[in-house]
Amino acid sequence: MRTPLRGIRVVDASRILAGPLCTQLLADLGADVLKLEPADGDATRAWGPPFAHGEHGDSAYFRSCNRGKHSEVLELGTAAGQARLHALLRDADVYVENFRAGSLHKHGLEPAQLRARYPRLVIGSIRAFASDTAAASRAGYDFLMQAEAGWMAITGPVDGPPMKVGVALVDVLTGLYLANGIQAALLERERSGVGAHVEVPLYEAALAGLVNVGASVLMTGRDARRFGNAHPNIVPYQSFEAADGTFAVAVGNDAQFAALCEAFGLRDALAAHPAWATNPGRVADRDAVVAALAAAFATRTRASILAGCESIGVPAGPVRGVAEALLEQGDGRLHRAVVELRDAAGTTQRGIAAPILVDGTRAAHRDPPPPLPRACPPVLPAPPAPPARAARAATATKRSFARSPTARWAARLPPPLSGTAPWPTLLSEWSRRADSSARSKRPMPWSKRRKSC
Repeated sequence: MRTPLRGIRVVDASRILAGPLCTQLLADLGADVLKLEPADGDATRAWGPPFAHGEHGDSAYFRSCNRGKHSEVLELGTAAGQARLHALLRDADVYVENFRAGSLHKHGLEPAQLRARYPRLVIGSIRAFASDTAAASRAGYDFLMQAEAGWMAITGPVDGPPMKVGVALVDVLTGLYLANGIQAALLERERSGVGAHVEVPLYEAALAGLVNVGASVLMTGRDARRFGNAHPNIVPYQSFEAADGTFAVAVGNDAQFAALCEAFGLRDALAAHPAWATNPGRVADRDAVVAALAAAFATRTRASILAGCESIGVPAGPVRGVAEALLEQGDGRLHRAVVELRDAAGTTQRGIAAPILVDGTRAAHRDPPPPLPRACPPVLPAPPAPPARAARAATATKRSFARSPTARWAARLPPPLSGTAPWPTLLSEWSRRADSSARSKRPMPWSKRRKSC
């Protein structure tokens, strides 16, 4: 597969799901990702069962969001760990973290402090709540965000209690938003030469995930409610029971509804209720529309209903279990998302590829999640120069260039066509960029930078 992010070096200090999912996607797209973990590893290594190799391996949870990475043990609470992080960031393009806002200020590792030291670095931060809110210091997990952002209030049976979504979807959205923001910041850095701090709060990712439901509340001022498996704005768009199983129908326009009525003996019902011809009319008379369809479907087999819907172009499908969806439909009939990952010992694992096809090939790094390495004291290079020393070095470089033969030759040239800068300034900048580009053409992978112990 083509690897659009080849050569981009990512230091991943995030934990649990949202951050690791973001950096796994970056790895799938070709980035070189180094995962930093405490001595006992990311907490999700123990979030099981199930575990690989009985109870002695990593959890399925950990494996779901850490493929294609290298790993290094690093304790940020120690001076050695902090020095090691600085050594890594000096050569990194991206740094991803999800520490509580302000918790690392005393160590000089807050995003603003790091940006001052590494101006080309793109920093991705995940917070529970945005740093410009009163709740910035609060901790949070996906479940809490689903509760507070209104997701649970609109999920579950109409007359039942609030329910969470079956997966940590707020974390998933947050990771995807962050990956998108990081790639945008990298693109902007190509233009400006300057990095950025990209922050994605879990709570605001949850609010953004409300999409049409949130837009309806903003438009009307009325609170949203639960519809079970139905849709608040479209009818019919829900599950029904056939004689032998459950299936879903998603009617997206009026022509599809007319075809559905024709195919399943509801022509007279449609004629008797002219308002059903449009979606607003069906939404207003939801209960009657659903009851008529339920009666027409109840005596038919699921296979016959789905075949009938297929023949008239109405989207419909069976309600499947996860095992059936992943294992029985992955032969190319519905997907090819399950991929094999092979480690250095030749052991294979299965994973779910990112749903991105680049020139027809799915984005999925074929290296499995890394084992937790044994801790070793790092052999540290000298720490990067502080900002004041770096500024003096930059000034010395400019003076050296100004005295060079190239600069004296450029000073005699006419101004550039743009008229925005003299030739010496432009040549100095071009030289710096060419040198920077040459250094980044073939960056050394994180795996080869590891220190042995």
